Amino acid sequence: MYYPETMGETLSRASYDALVAAAATSRAELVIRLAGEAGLRTSELPRVRPGDLRQSPVSSVTVLAVPTADGDNIDREAPVPASLATALSEYATQSGIDDTDPFFPISTRRIQMLVRGAGTRAAETRPAPALTSVTPRALRERFARWLLHDRGLDPHVVREAGGWETMAGLDDHLESLDGDAVAAAIDRADHADRPDAVPFLEAVEVLTVTTGRDRLFETVTERLEESDRWQDARVVRRTPSTDRVEPGDPPWREAVEGGTVTTAVVGGVRWIAAPVRHGETTYGAVCLATAEGVSLTAADRRGIRTVGRCLGWAVTAGRWRELLHSDGVTAVEFHTAAAADVLASTSATLECRLTLESTVQVSADAARWFLTVTGAGPQAVADTVADAETIGSLRVIETRADGCTLSVQVTGGSIVHALSARGARIREATAAAGSVRVTADFPDGTAIRQVADDLRRAYTGTRLTSKESTSRRTRTESALREDVTGRLTDRQRAALSAAYHSGYFDWPRDSTAEEVAEAMDVSSTTFHNHLRKAERAIFDALFDPDGGEDIRDDGHVS
Repeated sequence: MYYPETMGETLSRASYDALVAAAATSRAELVIRLAGEAGLRTSELPRVRPGDLRQSPVSSVTVLAVPTADGDNIDREAPVPASLATALSEYATQSGIDDTDPFFPISTRRIQMLVRGAGTRAAETRPAPALTSVTPRALRERFARWLLHDRGLDPHVVREAGGWETMAGLDDHLESLDGDAVAAAIDRADHADRPDAVPFLEAVEVLTVTTGRDRLFETVTERLEESDRWQDARVVRRTPSTDRVEPGDPPWREAVEGGTVTTAVVGGVRWIAAPVRHGETTYGAVCLATAEGVSLTAADRRGIRTVGRCLGWAVTAGRWRELLHSDGVTAVEFHTAAAADVLASTSATLECRLTLESTVQVSADAARWFLTVTGAGPQAVADTVADAETIGSLRVIETRADGCTLSVQVTGGSIVHALSARGARIREATAAAGSVRVTADFPDGTAIRQVADDLRRAYTGTRLTSKESTSRRTRTESALREDVTGRLTDRQRAALSAAYHSGYFDWPRDSTAEEVAEAMDVSSTTFHNHLRKAERAIFDALFDPDGGEDIRDDGHVS
């Protein structure tokens, strides 16, 4: 059985055209086109209304303001091709839909059925794996590739157009560049006239040599104030005990609460603000007041957004550094049954148990989880999370009779990711029957109440069930060495020693496995067997110190 990395093959242009043509109704066709040509999510499609369409005053592009779930605010603005905008307007007129009524007052499940129904019909005339399993998420992926590759747009533009929270959501669609392509891009940037970007670059540069949140904020604002473009620079924070932002005037409150770059005039001065954010955690906002006669540019918006993200990452990295060097930690346990948590919802849908074995940070915004699943197979898990925007590539490591082991890329959508983004070290996380339990360590002095408040806002009903200050568990070098030695048999130790002293682990290798085996007067297969078990014993001591199992050379566990 095949499990593609992106849980769905990319639709070709011909397959997409066949899918649109196979739509049984005008409603189905518009649903498909809004997902495939405007990048709307399944959850967003039932919200959009005729009144949300507007003509951009600076271009010929029509813009669709996508409402938030409550309908009171705008979540993002998506570009809509002219032909699609015309089709939507005609559909609203013919169907008698008012400006404030939704185009598609149907459930997300019904939307998925419309798309899959069209895919089934299209596959009858154009056999293609991508059509038989098409989902609204696959259409969004097609939208991303269309803008990135067919139209060659900047990935930052694509991210904003599709509402991806991080660049990690576009990783699967970005092709590798060779040295010549990279050099050409750098050359173009070097010759571009970008004086307004210099202050932002200098502000980001100081983050690499500054530690401590207070000092980070102070140094960045000092560097920004050196530019003639700004008469004032500041970082405002959320207070630890409340959800308020001090001071509370716009635009910084909107930047914190909305998570986007905002502008406003305060006391006759135009300000621009961006959230200081990492992952799902917002620490405050970086704010700049324009100097007299200065007009805000697109480069200003990009620059302040970058500074905010880099600051957020630097604060989180500082928390991780504190945890690494701290003798004392605060151990916490959180429970949630929020449907927004992908682990909780998956365990409820599949009636299975998920155990987080490890989490590895792979970029500033993304982590890779290693999960053991009991009670469900990999295909069922892949199908269940197929429409989750925060889940990226999924790989099958092992399939068993009672479940599987998986690796998934995650950019959010769980309290596990939110805790990691706040600088916590995850000790354990399990999900069963629609509920998640997570235990984690924070550096002593962390404002746990604010962490809990953040989680409750993002994942309704989340509870802090325990909090305890404790000493950090550490192992001395001698204890680790003794643990490793105790796990090795004589033959495993001999194989490891021979390989090490023969230069087998050097790069390039001084000896091959066959040469080491010959020197030991054993077969290559026997040498590999001893060496692999020795390596496993060492890694068990590092990553599973409480396991304590010895694997004998006959393959049995003692």
